[in-house]
Amino acid sequence: MADFRESEHIFERLAASELLTQFRYAFEAATGLPLELHEPESDFGPGKSVKANSFCRILNEHNRCPDCTAAAHCMVKENSAKPRSIACFAGMTESAIPILAGVVPVAFLTTGQVFTRPTPAGDWIEVSRRLAETGVAPGQIERLETAWRQTREISKDQYEGIVTLLAVFAGQLSDLADKILLTQQHSEPAAVTKARQYVNARLSERIELADVAGYVNMSLFHFCKVFKQATGLTFKQYLTRRRVEWAKCCLRKPDVRVTEVAYDVGFGSLSQFNRSFMQQAGLSPTEWRARERAKLA
Repeated sequence: MADFRESEHIFERLAASELLTQFRYAFEAATGLPLELHEPESDFGPGKSVKANSFCRILNEHNRCPDCTAAAHCMVKENSAKPRSIACFAGMTESAIPILAGVVPVAFLTTGQVFTRPTPAGDWIEVSRRLAETGVAPGQIERLETAWRQTREISKDQYEGIVTLLAVFAGQLSDLADKILLTQQHSEPAAVTKARQYVNARLSERIELADVAGYVNMSLFHFCKVFKQATGLTFKQYLTRRRVEWAKCCLRKPDVRVTEVAYDVGFGSLSQFNRSFMQQAGLSPTEWRARERAKLA
């Protein structure tokens, strides 16, 4: 499983790969749509890209889009393992397709900002009303109307085919990400690998930093330094992330209570679990579970 430092390095390698460069050129030439690669933790948002369509670029000159931040969170920061498409208030569709290292998203391909259905001229009335509500000046709204009406329209079937094509390519990039991850892990200090194994075997138990340092035959200070250099996280941060990841798996079981999950994955109290889960996932355990169930409804 990729950690923060590993994910960051994998993204850099993917972004610089010849595979991505060649496919992006062919994809954009064939479809006329932009293709970009984003990190899961980046300040990504439809319209913030230099390749965004005119409407999105104009609207985001002053960060006024009412949907961009929410769309970025839904498509990317939820760490979904499946392609996601979202239509904004202006009727434009944007998609994000995950690239995985193991089961963890380390990057996202994004494309879209197009209409996937015929857009009646009357739709602009509602769009302009929403714009006025966010404080966009009348003169700017006129400029936005011109850009909105020039936005490209693609049939829903054609767009779904494009997203499917990207999902196939994302599989190839995921294979490359796995190879990069494997190479990195082989070069990881033996003490860090041994510490990970110790943690994985005892996640449900009380784990003390001093015990782990002793297990790998290092002083406390030296172990903390080596572990942070190798993973980009303190040992406590790493342990919390692993427990939250495990908790997510447990929360998918409908008959398990949140309180049970908290203690089963090694947290000392329900309040500590809720606080840590919120920090990592952006939602409480109960909210996260409800959201995941809704996806299956």
